[in-house]
Amino acid sequence: MGVWARLQSGDKKTLHTETVGDHTHLVIEDHARVATQFKVAATTSAATTIIVRPRPGAALVITDFIANQDKVASGDLILRFHDGTNVEIFFKSSTADAQVIIAHGFVGRMFGWRDARVEMISAGTNPTTNVTIVYYHLPESATFAEWDAAR
Repeated sequence: MGVWARLQSGDKKTLHTETVGDHTHLVIEDHARVATQFKVAATTSAATTIIVRPRPGAALVITDFIANQDKVASGDLILRFHDGTNVEIFFKSSTADAQVIIAHGFVGRMFGWRDARVEMISAGTNPTTNVTIVYYHLPESATFAEWDAAR
């Protein structure tokens, strides 16, 4: 085992390495790239749909979302965090004039608070709506009051 494989981090955990041929490389990967999952929700009527719930006591970090909704009279597409009491909308679009088609990757950490699920609200006359949420769980999470005060 070479010098690189023996490197120690500040908390004495061995760092990960990979050997390819005669070269040993330090492996560095962002948690989001390793732990992300996705959920898809689809509906053909006006409805509120829970897309994804966090694990108990955890929060969700959203890395990306993809959404589309057909043009419908007085239609809306809303994506929000909701814990049963507190609500924060993070995307809202009207589909009265045009279809919604969006794919968005967040550069920063777009996260909710402890036990806040992600919901989709599709409104209008029989809108065809599809939403994909790419996310991971954040086990150490703040209450809504702590989350709200920190932003």
